[in-house]
Amino acid sequence: MDNGTNVSPATDQGENTIPLKKALVILGVVAAVLLAAGLAVGYGFFWGKHPAQSYEDIVLEAAQHRVKTNPKDAIAHVELGHAYLLRQGEDKAFVGKALKEFEKAYELEPKNRQVCYNLALGYIAAGKYGEAIRLLEPLAREGILDFGSHFSLGEAYYLNKQYPEAVKAFSEAAAIRPGYADTYYYMGLTYEKMGDKENAVAAVEKALRLVPNYKEALELKARLTKQPAGGEKREP
Repeated sequence: MDNGTNVSPATDQGENTIPLKKALVILGVVAAVLLAAGLAVGYGFFWGKHPAQSYEDIVLEAAQHRVKTNPKDAIAHVELGHAYLLRQGEDKAFVGKALKEFEKAYELEPKNRQVCYNLALGYIAAGKYGEAIRLLEPLAREGILDFGSHFSLGEAYYLNKQYPEAVKAFSEAAAIRPGYADTYYYMGLTYEKMGDKENAVAAVEKALRLVPNYKEALELKARLTKQPAGGEKREP
């Protein structure tokens, strides 16, 4: 019988009502337990079966996908070439693969400075210094303030045993970016090959003023001055 005291189901809870804050906490705990269980199962049956991908793996896969998607994109081939060069410490065959990609990029855009420069880097990695010089000379000549072209040209000259030309290229690179220690280090190596001990020491001391703990520069100075080397390996 309706006595005028009808109570709706939403409010007729009595002491069985759970406060909202407590309910949220319980839900959070349950969700965390389920997530942990899911991760454990997933790792045990799926993820744990395969080794984690390295940074080099991820870069290579992404670059390969881009080339597959855009085979006429010269820069995509350049990026894939660099991805292969990242792996050259594992297998020298990667250098050949990198060079192939750089050459493909050059076929697509032979007048692109970025493409030409990277192909030159590929030639240096492959030991084809004359080919690298052929590409880098016009880049350095046309790009008066292009530090990378001058520095890499100096490196190619040095490796090709063209020491006077290497000194000139490194000097031009130093004029563009005087705070780059590697330029003076390689200049010191070049002077050493030329038998010019005085200029070699002067160059390596410039490198050490910029990076006092530059391990290779310290070793070069020790070799030039017949003194013990010190310091720790320079951070990249």
